[in-house]
Amino acid sequence: MKKRLIIFITTVIISSLLITQSVNYAMSNSELTASEQKSEIEQTLSPSTEVTLAEKTAENATATANVMPKKAVYIKGMEIVAENEALVLYLNSTSTEIAVFDKNSGVIWYSNPQDRAQDNIATGYNKDKLNVQFELTYYDPAGNTLKYDNYTHSVQNQQFEVKKVDGGMDIVYTLGEVKSDIDAIPKWISAERFQSLILDKLDDKGKKEILKRFRLDEDSQRYERRDSSLKGVGLSKVTGLFKEVGYDEAQIAIDKAAYGENQGELSDIIVPLQYRLVGKQLRVTVPEKGIQYSQAMKIQTLSLLPFFGASGVSDQGYSLVPDGSGSLIYFNNGKSNVAPYNATLYGMDKTFYKPMKNQKDEVARLPVFGMKYENHAFLGIIDKGDAVASVEADVSGRLNQYNTVYPSFTLNSIEEVTLTNGWRSSTVKKFQSQPFHSEIAVAYQFLGADQASYSGMAESYRNYLEEQQKLTRLEANSKLPFYVEFIGGIPKKKFFLGIPYHAYESLTTFEQAQKILTEMQGLGIDGIQLRYTGWFNGGIHHNLPNSVSVDSKLGGRKGLSKLETYAKANHIGLYPDVSFLESFPDAEGFKKAYASRLITNKLAAVYPFRISTLWENDEVNPGYVLSPKVIPQIISGFLEDYRSLNLPSLSLRDLGNELNSDFNREDVINREEAKGVAIDQLKQMTTTAPNLLIEGGNAYATPFAKHIVNAPISNSRFNITDEAIPFFQMVYHGSIQYTGEAWNLGDDQDSSVTFLKALETGSSLHYTWFYADPSAIKMTDFDHFYSADYRRWINEAAELYQKLNDVVQDVQGQVIQKHEKLAEGVYQTTFEQGKRIIVNYNDAVVKMNGVTVEPKGYWVGGDIRQ
Repeated sequence: MKKRLIIFITTVIISSLLITQSVNYAMSNSELTASEQKSEIEQTLSPSTEVTLAEKTAENATATANVMPKKAVYIKGMEIVAENEALVLYLNSTSTEIAVFDKNSGVIWYSNPQDRAQDNIATGYNKDKLNVQFELTYYDPAGNTLKYDNYTHSVQNQQFEVKKVDGGMDIVYTLGEVKSDIDAIPKWISAERFQSLILDKLDDKGKKEILKRFRLDEDSQRYERRDSSLKGVGLSKVTGLFKEVGYDEAQIAIDKAAYGENQGELSDIIVPLQYRLVGKQLRVTVPEKGIQYSQAMKIQTLSLLPFFGASGVSDQGYSLVPDGSGSLIYFNNGKSNVAPYNATLYGMDKTFYKPMKNQKDEVARLPVFGMKYENHAFLGIIDKGDAVASVEADVSGRLNQYNTVYPSFTLNSIEEVTLTNGWRSSTVKKFQSQPFHSEIAVAYQFLGADQASYSGMAESYRNYLEEQQKLTRLEANSKLPFYVEFIGGIPKKKFFLGIPYHAYESLTTFEQAQKILTEMQGLGIDGIQLRYTGWFNGGIHHNLPNSVSVDSKLGGRKGLSKLETYAKANHIGLYPDVSFLESFPDAEGFKKAYASRLITNKLAAVYPFRISTLWENDEVNPGYVLSPKVIPQIISGFLEDYRSLNLPSLSLRDLGNELNSDFNREDVINREEAKGVAIDQLKQMTTTAPNLLIEGGNAYATPFAKHIVNAPISNSRFNITDEAIPFFQMVYHGSIQYTGEAWNLGDDQDSSVTFLKALETGSSLHYTWFYADPSAIKMTDFDHFYSADYRRWINEAAELYQKLNDVVQDVQGQVIQKHEKLAEGVYQTTFEQGKRIIVNYNDAVVKMNGVTVEPKGYWVGGDIRQ
């Protein structure tokens, strides 16, 4: 009786845990309020609705905290392979799918949807694909694109091995067709070779046995294998006799090749996946040189855990993608008729031939992605291999019923080449000569109810950067910066007696720069951070920067020294600008041996694009992408001269903004290796110029930066995305000061909107100016600076700076704790110590809880929901 009672109680406890787990996993909703997903602007929000939502969120968090299991739970069909204080790792030893139990939230995350068998949308290969943990895209010898995955080509054939290790496990997959002993015997052997290599070396009994298993084709004079007779004992006898006469693998290969037997067959591929529990993270790794395959195979991409955490048609929430400042893709948004999201991290590689300019896409600067349900979320951080990585995302309804977000990695880049012969032409694919074999690693972090939002994801990633990259906080009394770029000199074509020649046009001398700075300070502008572009080696398109010659027409070394003395005395940051990754047209000191190569082995030329057609203008002299292998020696020469100027600061135009390969056939330098070069050089530079200002803000460069200009402030507005969010700003605010593009050069010249965006994202002001008369840039390649005459902007800039400074001066050293959408066009940003800013981009008044926000206006205060 006691034994039955114990069994009954145990069953009840296990059932309760499973029910709790099921409820926790199934509950899902968007972080943002219900009004966020409405199409119409809500001019008035109901106070009761806001309070109710807040109370429900608190209740959910409390309930989860009260019932969350602290020990591993039972998962049917899976075994525990590793456990620590935070997580439990499970494996289905038949399918190799995994699960992770987060002890803090009580949620189980699966590598594959658990209800995939009921998917009514997916069919054929798309149905099988729901079972994969990785997928490979490759090209066959004919140039056809094919797919390889671990389920179809390994798991179903039971061609994998699992090894449990401390903290996790290794799974080694062999992808390929199952081969039997009969595959060791060629289908066809020429009559001549059959006679001399086999029959002539056997006795009569052996000859008789062999001839029973092969048929002579008189027309083709070859022996054909009789598969029906090569079974069991018959197969054993033939393989034994072949071995006896010395018919080995080398001979087999010759006969198979003679009749094209191997053509079209898939080669075996070895892919190891390593799973480790590291603190609160699941770390998934493909080790360096771990993927093994034939050189004849051209594997292009590896998609890793494409269905991890995938949500279904009944779930509510969103996927986070690193598009620009950050984007959300709502679950089941019905956009299955538009292109899925696919963005290469760190922007376009200039060593890929691209004759036409795309639309203005925002660069994905951060190697992250994530997914959020109502009371749980995960964040993926691409820790290794990020330079060759892309983030992909899709919604339900296209190929299956799931919403997905995951990383993919380019192992072998391709370029299409068109060959012409008179009126005929054909296109062939060229591959890089040395594929990517470095380590790939993704760290998955799991967030409970209190962090289940993109704000929580930003906090999680910020904590990761503080631990891994030593991201530090600004001083509490840090000033609001005012970023201004002065353009020094530009090249300009002039004429003498009708003969054209290249001349140097001065736009802002060092003395004129000091005049502008004095005028700015007189108007109350403080915290000035001056980026000086075009100050040495021939102006803005300077000569190769392996040495430093301060332009004499700007005032030379003495003029620069005086400007530095003035800047230091007035607490102004002076950042002379330099470009290291590209040699400009007709640059002195450049040698073609310094240039990167395309996959076709052509020099990686950079042409300007025509505004009218967006096609490159190949009628002018190009610039060139510099190979990563020559960057260290160029920077070394630059720093040697720069030290003599005694300047503590430096602006980097491209080293934190671009990332380019070199596909030289003799020595390929892939993007990951180029990233390593950039990091090493950034470290080197900080010993000479500890204060670095970078453009763009690629994640690998930010640990070395004091300031970021032209940081992403919004997203690319791809059709599949639903919301732009300031994820980039939530990561870096309080640690690195930043700004977007110059306010006077942007597409949107509405300063009221730009000002609101600065408030919402915690950004600073930014202008690009010059002193000369605007006519100086006419008939030059720099007419896009038409609105950079400082006289047109300085008074307005001073007013906006004072206005912005009054609101955000006291939060410069604080992180953005939370960002949320309150209504269409209405956003609230909450800082670390409670200050809240609501911005209203609409043309109508918005009222909530007694607070009124004017059209194109803002509100500053405490928590209006308390």
